[in-house]
Amino acid sequence: MLWSFMPSMSQQASEKKELLQVVQQFFDALEKQDTLAWNKIFLKDARNFYLVERDDSIRTGMQDPFSFRSKPGEIIKERMRDSDVTVQVHQNIAAVWAPYDLWINDTYSHCGVDVFTLLKSSEGWKIASLSFTVEKEGCGNIPQKK
Repeated sequence: MLWSFMPSMSQQASEKKELLQVVQQFFDALEKQDTLAWNKIFLKDARNFYLVERDDSIRTGMQDPFSFRSKPGEIIKERMRDSDVTVQVHQNIAAVWAPYDLWINDTYSHCGVDVFTLLKSSEGWKIASLSFTVEKEGCGNIPQKK
């Protein structure tokens, strides 16, 4: 009877699909500069953390996702890579590890890894935190933006 306590495979697949949809909504809102959509996918007290390695130094910091604004005329296109995306779910907490590539105004800028921590509330899955790296080197084969 132990198996009856484990979530079904279809339920797990459904949860992972929902989580990846929230992550895709993040990328879409970023590109479209859609603040309404952006605000809906984050918890009200969410935080972003970043790590940038450059010239043998490491810079880290924190950002309030609600104060993020791109520069006027700047279009940011971030795309999750098709490989190495990992989704982990335990009840109402989840993590999505997603390698990405980023373009600014159609010029390739950098790659990195996004790590989304999501919590499930009565409103569905919301981003509680986003930690990401900014990597100018070691990006490998740069995909065409989709």
